[in-house]
Amino acid sequence: MNILYTLLFLFAAVLPNDTELFRAIKEDPYAAAGNLRPYLAPSEKNPDTKAPRGYKPFYFSFYGRHGSRHLTGDISFISDYVKMLGGLEAESALTEDGMELLRQLRWLEAEHEGNMGILTDTGYKEEKGISERLHKRFRRIFHQCRRRKVMVRTSPSLRSAMTGTSFIMELSRHGRKLEFDVKGGQRYYFTKWDPNPDLDATELRVLDSMIRVKLDTAAFARRFFRDEALLRKALAGRSLGKAQYEIMHILSVGKCISPDAATLALFNTEELYDYAVVQNARTASWFLHSKETGFYRDTNAGAPLVNEIVCRAEEAIQGNGICADLRFGHDSGVAPAFSFLGIEGYDNPSAPLADTWRTWPAYKHVTMACSLSLILYRNRKGDILVKILENERETTIPAVSPFKGPYYKWEDFKRWSTRKI
Repeated sequence: MNILYTLLFLFAAVLPNDTELFRAIKEDPYAAAGNLRPYLAPSEKNPDTKAPRGYKPFYFSFYGRHGSRHLTGDISFISDYVKMLGGLEAESALTEDGMELLRQLRWLEAEHEGNMGILTDTGYKEEKGISERLHKRFRRIFHQCRRRKVMVRTSPSLRSAMTGTSFIMELSRHGRKLEFDVKGGQRYYFTKWDPNPDLDATELRVLDSMIRVKLDTAAFARRFFRDEALLRKALAGRSLGKAQYEIMHILSVGKCISPDAATLALFNTEELYDYAVVQNARTASWFLHSKETGFYRDTNAGAPLVNEIVCRAEEAIQGNGICADLRFGHDSGVAPAFSFLGIEGYDNPSAPLADTWRTWPAYKHVTMACSLSLILYRNRKGDILVKILENERETTIPAVSPFKGPYYKWEDFKRWSTRKI
């Protein structure tokens, strides 16, 4: 019960419409989708900080999550709710909003048939845009006489391979003399995801508590269903709160499939905000260090990927003809790597999961196609600097003193990033 009281106190402390999350959802309902939100491309008004005098970029290292996709898992996750609401429709137990909810779920079911986990057209376009912008910003890297090799590695999932294909097709259109080495497979996850029953139990405990506190199941039932008794019967012992959460989760992927989707239009900003707070805690429990989860994912998933990035960068510094290492995988790599590095936004190791929506809003950090980039610079003396990009935007590591602006001495970055490896 202590965690429940803690949550109640936290949620009462801040009025929803005073928060950045609430304002973001009001502007775009799909900000509530968290890690199911389509990619947020940076603004043209966000230029690069000029490199210190004499330093030129020569190497690019990248790990990107696949672009927008369909839901993963089994389609029965969607079909079960379509069947349940279809049965209630047959008994005239759905309101007009309930009928619209059923229509949206049927559309999503049809879109997912044979497409579970597959990249969408939106995902293709996201990667094409990312590739084009990065080439434009760091054109010098991809047009070096003695560095023309581009190493491309993807996880074994089809969506990762499709993402990498979209990215390098666009890159090859601009850098015609580049030499691509492309491989995919299990070894190119570059990260671990070992089972942890204690972590799973913590996630479920926090999620269940937050669903009970945050989701207004009574309002949900009134809005979509005419007969509460028939609804309870259809749930067959399942929690109404869990059903509401799962239905909203399914609807959250709509924008990844179609830019014109309105799957979340059935909910007002307050309802989406409450869902987003719950979803943020769940996402943080998977990928982020926190008060309850400690640094398990940092060291288990983040550290191996960072080690891979540092090792390949060291080889490039020594001179191997490689101008870029491109890796395509999942949010389960990007977020733990940033969490391990402690970049801005990921640098609060003691935040409770229930409070992560304030310091680490998932809709900003782990959208579809989120990415980690390192750009290495060198001067004529051979001194090396590195700049870090999160989702194409410059970022910093608060615990490490920069050389200047967002630029770090390579040795300082390497010392920090390998401290626990």
